Amino acid sequence: MIEEHVVEQVKSMKRLEQMMLNEELAFKLQAKEEEEVRLAREKVQQIEEANIAWDDVQAKVEADYQLAKRLQAQEQEELTDEEKPRLFIQFLEQRRKDLH
Repeated sequence: MIEEHVVEQVKSMKRLEQMMLNEELAFKLQAKEEEEVRLAREKVQQIEEANIAWDDVQAKVEADYQLAKRLQAQEQEELTDEEKPRLFIQFLEQRRKDLH
C-alpha cells in the first residue's frame, strides 16, 4: 500500500511537472507570437513612413516641374515682348528698302 501511494505521488509529480512545462511552453509561444506581431507592426509603420516620404518627394518633383514650366513660359513671353520692337523695326527697314 505504501508503494502504491509512492507511485501515485510520483505520477502526480510527473503530471505537475508536465503541466508546468506545458505552461512555460505556452508562455514562450505567446511571447514569440507577440514579438512577431510587434515586428510586423513596426515593418508596416516603416513602409507607411517610406510611402509618405515618397509621396512628399513626388509632390516636390511635381511642384518643381510646374514652377519650371511657368518660368519657361514667362521667359518665352518676355523674349517675345523683347523681340517684338526689334522685329517691327526690321520689318519697317525691309519695307523701306523694298519701296526704294
